Amino acid sequence: MTDWVKGVVAANTHWTDNLFSLRIQADIAPFTAGQYTSLALDIAGERVAQPYSLLSAPGAQPLEFFFYTQLEGDLSRALSRKVEGDTVWVQQQPEGTLTLTGITESGKNLCLMATGTGVAPFISMLQTDQPWQQFEHVILVYAARHWADFQYQDLFTALEKRYPDRFTLLPFISREQIAGTLQGHIPDKLRSGELEQQLGRQFDPAHSHVMLCGNPGMVKDAVAVLQARGFSDNRPGQPGQLSYESYW
Repeated sequence: MTDWVKGVVAANTHWTDNLFSLRIQADIAPFTAGQYTSLALDIAGERVAQPYSLLSAPGAQPLEFFFYTQLEGDLSRALSRKVEGDTVWVQQQPEGTLTLTGITESGKNLCLMATGTGVAPFISMLQTDQPWQQFEHVILVYAARHWADFQYQDLFTALEKRYPDRFTLLPFISREQIAGTLQGHIPDKLRSGELEQQLGRQFDPAHSHVMLCGNPGMVKDAVAVLQARGFSDNRPGQPGQLSYESYW
């Protein structure tokens, strides 16, 4: 049975008509960057719950979550209407294995590939010391439909200033042509080599670990491209160079 704690909304930031971030003060168990927990509301006499990745850094309060309302249905629409002081149920024990804890090797490159709100677990990781201690260079490939959907730019700018030779951000925008971004989809540009050409780096299982989170189609297709190059799944007792999770 799920243990729930009562959370209190600290802020609700609406980025676009369908995209928002919710900050919730809640006394949950300690979590590792990359994990998720569930949020719930009591709707029509029923507790409706959905798992969401934690975007905030471990130990930070309030907890932060990133949502698309049009993709996630009734619960996310109800959450989008919450205001400061409202209550939300939060699963007390976070879960999930898309973390750096399960990656035993160190290497030159850590590449984080995300679509939409699937960037949340990677933003959590980037706010910790672990990726910078474990890898020489950290790359975030972040895809959104429109430039207005591409959020948390202040954080990325701060990381670029803090790690000027060690952090690279590559934005993808699928439905607009925006200077300084790639237009299209991650698997296509990975397959053609254009993604690596843009970065000036080549992904090789000998010196790279790739983590993916987001649209299931993107994850499936990108994993297939990388597996064809010799990348293997990272599993308990069987270290590999690929870690991934589908997330809408």
